[in-house]
Amino acid sequence: MINKSIFGGKIKRSELPYAELISSINFLLLLKALFFFWLIQQGTIGLGPDEAQYWTWSQKLDWGYYSKPPGIAWQIWFGTQLFGNTELGVRFPSLLLSILISLVTYFLAIASKTMPKTAFWAAVALTLTPLGLLSSFLAITDGGLVLFWTLAALIVAKSLSNEETPNYYLLGLIIASGAVFKWPIYLFWPILLLFWYRYAFLRSAHIVAGMALSLLGLLPSLIWNWNHHWATFLHTATTVAGGHGTSGGNPLAFFGMQVGLISPILFGLLIAACIYFFRQFRSLPPPILFCGSSSLLILLGFGLLSLFQKIQGNWCDFFYPTGVVFLSWYAIEQTKLGLRWLQAGIALSLLLCLVLLFAPLPYRLNPFRHNLGWNQLSEYLLEAGYKPQRDFLFADTYQTTSILSFYGPDQKRAYFLNLQGTRNNQFTFWPGMAEEQKGQTGYFVVIENNPQNAVHIMKLVEFYKEALKPYFLQVTYLGMAPLYKVDGETKKGAHIFIAITYNGNLPSSSKLY
Repeated sequence: MINKSIFGGKIKRSELPYAELISSINFLLLLKALFFFWLIQQGTIGLGPDEAQYWTWSQKLDWGYYSKPPGIAWQIWFGTQLFGNTELGVRFPSLLLSILISLVTYFLAIASKTMPKTAFWAAVALTLTPLGLLSSFLAITDGGLVLFWTLAALIVAKSLSNEETPNYYLLGLIIASGAVFKWPIYLFWPILLLFWYRYAFLRSAHIVAGMALSLLGLLPSLIWNWNHHWATFLHTATTVAGGHGTSGGNPLAFFGMQVGLISPILFGLLIAACIYFFRQFRSLPPPILFCGSSSLLILLGFGLLSLFQKIQGNWCDFFYPTGVVFLSWYAIEQTKLGLRWLQAGIALSLLLCLVLLFAPLPYRLNPFRHNLGWNQLSEYLLEAGYKPQRDFLFADTYQTTSILSFYGPDQKRAYFLNLQGTRNNQFTFWPGMAEEQKGQTGYFVVIENNPQNAVHIMKLVEFYKEALKPYFLQVTYLGMAPLYKVDGETKKGAHIFIAITYNGNLPSSSKLY
């Protein structure tokens, strides 16, 4: 039975057994897992292009990949061994990671010597934010990073609470594990060094060995990049420098995304907690100081970068477990009405997620518009005459190539033909059409949101027929397959071309990363 004193009122540390708290959290996590298991099985929200791309990686396990370390591919491979090459197989590991992140956040709060009620609500808040809910559903690279960042924070918080030297070797292994998913986990070391300087009991020469050990997380990517022109490092450097666009900074969009990730009320509480941090940081308990300062430094650092270049909102999402622990401590233990605001923020978070998942939003406002309509693609390709045993599929974007690979008949890997000189991608480094499909017939697909009028479609058809002419004997437009409709109007369509007798030629290699 769940103790009602968890949900409001004052409580002493001794009033509520930790076992009952864990039972309550486990019950919530079980409900969330069952809900998303059901939602994935419904198939109404298909894979996004990036999810489909990561699935293609998992079909060819390697030490690394063009734009990311190998963790996400290994993760999806594990899921597909359990549930096959299905949407559930791709997404199931994310569901497991989200459960672990919530549990580790709870133990992080306990290690930080917060009240039991604070620890409980910190775990609940993270579980039911849009970030916590949607990361349970989507196969993204952030899950592993967030989990291992939070585990590292748990080690440090426990050491700060007990005034003891952490096991730097264990910390190095945890950070190395996170680096297999995303490299920003190495930001943990400079933050820790600030505390290493301040607290004598943290000082140990073993930190150097721990740092060196953590670099093992780069080894898989180094092995892959040694044989692939250092593509990941070139891509990462280009991305950090702002990519190939000229859009400049995006601070409003960046902070707007942060509001969306944890909901407006909880973000407001986080800002209030940060203001409190600046006023009281000299008197904060060391583990709370660590949670607050690490979160604040990451948020402000990425926010500052967003003044000068485009920063994606999820690039800094790994700080939220420590941030939620800090804001929960502030709300519950340092203010009178903070718990009510925290509960209101959680309720609003849950409501926002339900609206996003189930409300009939206009197509242009639907955050899942890139995930809709794919289940019909295989049927349309077969109707167009595509024979998986004989023909091949290809596209001129890695996103469409990925979707064709997962949702095409027999899930054969499609090919990327860089007709417009865009940047390289993982398909660039796999055997391509020239090696495997010379003399064969291909089906070329262009996915378009909100297909426009007949004049626009005619221009699109002429453009691609002309672009494909140097590579095929004959190119014919077969028509547009309506993938997703709203009130009878096509909102997403697949333009299908048949390209007969590929001659083995390729466009000039791209120099963009």
